[in-house]
Amino acid sequence: MKPTQTKLFLALFGIAFLVTFALAQTSTRAVLGKIDFIVLYDAAPGVPATPAEAGKRAYGADIKETQNQQNELELFYAPFNQKVTAARDVIKDAVANRGRNQEALGQRGIAQANASPIVSRMGGVDKMSKMSEEELKQAAAQAVGSYTQSLSGAPTNAPGGGMQAMMQRLMSDPAYQARFEKMSKAEQEAELQKYMGNAQAPPPVGETAAEKQARKGVAETKAAVAKHKELADLMQRVGEIDVEFNNKDKAILATPGGYDAIGKDTRDRIAKLPIIGYGEAGGYVDPAKLQALQREGVTRERTRATWELQQRTALYAQRKAKYKEVATAYVTWLRQNVGTVNSNQTAQLLDDNLMEIAVRCEEELIKAAGNLGKYSADITSLAAVYENSYQKTMSAPLEKSLTK
Repeated sequence: MKPTQTKLFLALFGIAFLVTFALAQTSTRAVLGKIDFIVLYDAAPGVPATPAEAGKRAYGADIKETQNQQNELELFYAPFNQKVTAARDVIKDAVANRGRNQEALGQRGIAQANASPIVSRMGGVDKMSKMSEEELKQAAAQAVGSYTQSLSGAPTNAPGGGMQAMMQRLMSDPAYQARFEKMSKAEQEAELQKYMGNAQAPPPVGETAAEKQARKGVAETKAAVAKHKELADLMQRVGEIDVEFNNKDKAILATPGGYDAIGKDTRDRIAKLPIIGYGEAGGYVDPAKLQALQREGVTRERTRATWELQQRTALYAQRKAKYKEVATAYVTWLRQNVGTVNSNQTAQLLDDNLMEIAVRCEEELIKAAGNLGKYSADITSLAAVYENSYQKTMSAPLEKSLTK
């Protein structure tokens, strides 16, 4: 069905049956709120304070003798990664069942729509989805007329300006149409008789009990939609935090004086050292002067690593604080909205779907914890490389100068 057709249908009947719903059973609701995200975020290892600390995490106690940092680094972050995995396990069944249950709840929405006397007279959801916009208008007009006449007991071809007036109101006033369908059989017949008795009479005033109930249903549906938006905003905020801090981190790395610049400057200065002799490998320079430049280079790299760790430590803390704000807002939202029972079927469908969206929100919050751990591990790995180079270069025996 085209968007304009969908809009028309919703305006006529106020039923959100075309929404693809995810199943939110008691088991799904039961897992929500079981993860303490604040504790999980606090468990993430922070950024190492110094390159020496990074080296110890990555290479172990004896950095100069270790060739491979991978095993030690994985061991250091393993306890936190296990906590992230445990958090995912809390909601894994709800996540695994999502696809299968989406279709089931979608069918529930379609069945609810097909139960409407107007929709059923139009041929049902499936047939309506294949109609053009003009065909929808015609089918709707015929269905409303047929329905109102069936209530009055009059033959389908019976004339009547009052009936026409009532049909026009049902077509143009979705709220009235929704209230009318929720009236009892007796109330609908009485409403119809008012119109049949005087075609020029103004629409009846005052709400019946059924109309009040319908108004309550509209309010519940609006509330459910508002809750959807609140939750969607929280999920969007997590993504915005990631983009914001990834850009800030790139700015730190792009600050002048980085490793590439240090490396190029060191190589250029080494290239300018004079050749003092020739051997089997070709010309060579004074080893003491070469070593001095190499030592200066790794010292500058270590200094740069220290500066980057300081900058990224502050960034990491800010990022964690932002994640905590979203997690706290989510817990508050969940406390206010889980367990809601609506009298209106459409609102209840939306709330059931909302619980599945809440599972996706928890997925995003768990992913945020993983992002903290990965960020810390990546920073540690990089700083450790330069600490390793520094330690090995500085611990080498001093070369003797071959020139004055």
